Amino acid sequence: MWRARMSKITKSIIFSVVCAAVAISVNLFASACQVDEFYHTKESSLAASTPETLNTAIKFQKEGNKEKLADLMKSGTVMRLMGNLKVQVLERSFEFNMLKITFPDGKDPYWVKDGSLKQINCK
Repeated sequence: MWRARMSKITKSIIFSVVCAAVAISVNLFASACQVDEFYHTKESSLAASTPETLNTAIKFQKEGNKEKLADLMKSGTVMRLMGNLKVQVLERSFEFNMLKITFPDGKDPYWVKDGSLKQINCK
């Protein structure tokens, strides 16, 4: 009886240690590369302070209306992204097909079209 009880305890301890090891290794892997909220920017993509302003800027760009697009950029509500800047996605708008991002400096957030960012590869 004593032997059976010790065998059960030993199996329980071994099972607990294995589970803990698996949990720790998965956590280390996940924390080493959090690609679900951090991305890199794509060169020349537009970003704006609001989804509506971004849609307006994209419309001006498609129409070739450089003057109106330049006015939006001068006002600071629209900007062109430089490539490979690390940004954090704060929110996703499925209605507008856009992402709300923030830069590492933590200043005001901007909206970009889905497709203006690329995933960070950890390999």
